Amino acid sequence: MPNTLRDGYSNFKFFQALAPFITTDPPAHAGVTVDTKGFDTCTFIVNVGTTASAGAMAADDFLQLKLEHYNSTAGAWSECYPSQMIHSVIGMAGAYSALNSGIFQSIASSTDGSATYYVGYKGPHRDVRVYVSGENTPSTTYMGAIAVLGLPADWAVTEPVGD
Repeated sequence: MPNTLRDGYSNFKFFQALAPFITTDPPAHAGVTVDTKGFDTCTFIVNVGTTASAGAMAADDFLQLKLEHYNSTAGAWSECYPSQMIHSVIGMAGAYSALNSGIFQSIASSTDGSATYYVGYKGPHRDVRVYVSGENTPSTTYMGAIAVLGLPADWAVTEPVGD
């Protein structure tokens, strides 16, 4: 058996889902719309940098990473239900996850920074995005996200350079 890795590059489509930015007080930042047409899987990878606070944020200061989809019937973005998300901290999106749907991670202290969080979408809608929200004056944080679409209907989805 040859010791050769198989190509994954041609099986995935990559998008910048949330351009790198610095949160403000309070943040509200909608990511780029990701069209899932022609793909069977959609996964978002969110990179969160260090938080500016040297210690814990106040109890009522926090950031939330949410997943939203566009409901064409209602003509508006809505937050995904927990059953439509597969995420890196299953059942433990933080103390604030019970307040609203769509939350896949709460950033409530400096220990939640300098991390990568993942969420998969398995809902019924075509357009999906990451949304960052916050309450009060959470710590300044750097973050950005990419979307990875997989299991394409037509292969190859990412053209090699030079062809």
